[in-house]
Amino acid sequence: MSDELYPRDMLRTASDIRFAGTLPEAGGTATLDNPFCGDRVSFDVTLEAGRIKSLRHRVKACVICQASAALLAAEAEGRTADDILNLGDDLMAGLKADARPLLPGHPAFDLFSGITRHRARFACVLLPFEALEAATRDAEKATS
Repeated sequence: MSDELYPRDMLRTASDIRFAGTLPEAGGTATLDNPFCGDRVSFDVTLEAGRIKSLRHRVKACVICQASAALLAAEAEGRTADDILNLGDDLMAGLKADARPLLPGHPAFDLFSGITRHRARFACVLLPFEALEAATRDAEKATS
């Protein structure tokens, strides 16, 4: 395992299971796959006034994707689907530009700085954002 791609902090973050599992009372659910590498991410969410109230995720993926899902889940409460979309877009811009910080206002995501030269791995970081946005949109439809 490359220290550049999988630093110790990423491995530690990937093992964070605080938000792992299912949410039986979910108002929205989404599962997305990356067909190129086999990563699969599912999110269940409940909303309150259009904002994420609670969530759980299930990740069968590489360490990068697992760490991204754990970080995102820890920061998602109170956010809207548009907020999640914008966070993902901002992170993608930071990855492409090899910026520091990668995601302004969210220093924990700098643990992905080692992948900026590995564009094929960007999808691993962003798949949880796409899945959480889709689950949140699904919950929005259910409440409208």
